[in-house]
Amino acid sequence: MFSEKRLLLFLCCLSALFLAITASQLFTLKREYKTFIPPVKETQPKLIDAPTDFPEPEKGIMTLGPYEDLSLTLFSRDRLAYTYKEGGSFYLNLNGQLYGPHDRIDSLRTSGNNFSYRYYAGDKAYLKINDTVFGPYDNVRMFHLTPEADFGYQYQESGLWRIRLDNEFYGPYQEIGRIMFFLDDLAFSYKLDNQWYFEFIGHKRGPYQAISSLTTSGENLAYFCQLNSQWYVKINEQEYGPYEEVSNLMLSSENFSFIWQENGKFYLKLRLLD
Repeated sequence: MFSEKRLLLFLCCLSALFLAITASQLFTLKREYKTFIPPVKETQPKLIDAPTDFPEPEKGIMTLGPYEDLSLTLFSRDRLAYTYKEGGSFYLNLNGQLYGPHDRIDSLRTSGNNFSYRYYAGDKAYLKINDTVFGPYDNVRMFHLTPEADFGYQYQESGLWRIRLDNEFYGPYQEIGRIMFFLDDLAFSYKLDNQWYFEFIGHKRGPYQAISSLTTSGENLAYFCQLNSQWYVKINEQEYGPYEEVSNLMLSSENFSFIWQENGKFYLKLRLLD
């Protein structure tokens, strides 16, 4: 009798262990490409103060001009912005506030009470964010501005590109590809020594011949990369390929899909869990 009890206890323990392993495998299958841990971010001092208010546009029916050139760049219930040319120089009128003169103005952006625009003086480019001017640069492109006046832009100096995100700097690089945010941190591709790399939350991937179709969805990230003239699909820690050609990468929650080509034929790879 004692031996039968021990045998029964052993079988129960073995069954429980089997169920635990099965559940773990099922959970891993569902979450297999969610392996990233968000970084711990340190609070940085603010470089730019967000204005407490924004001037109201003048109300009523009016006629503005005449100008040598005119472009309406922003029009809404509480925002009116246009650039115009007068006396050979360009100006920005933002809710009645005048900025200029400049050789050229473009790329106006607003967020909350903050605004930014790019302007040129000779062959140099500048970025103005509220009352702060950054530059001169060979070129500059804004990619991030928040209501709290957090900002990010990429700029070119002496033929090389860099990224500035508030107090943080990245680079220099030959080229910079797409820039985005993943798990509240910066994610971007860049070219260095004629090879492409991808960097995010402390990880660096590469070198590759090319990177394209960088996309994110929640905690998931995917992109195409080329290595030895073959294409691969990276979805977090998972890799698919090699393929002759890839296209139409889509990512949504736990699901993904992409098209790949082999010997003149097209195939659809997809994953649908929910």
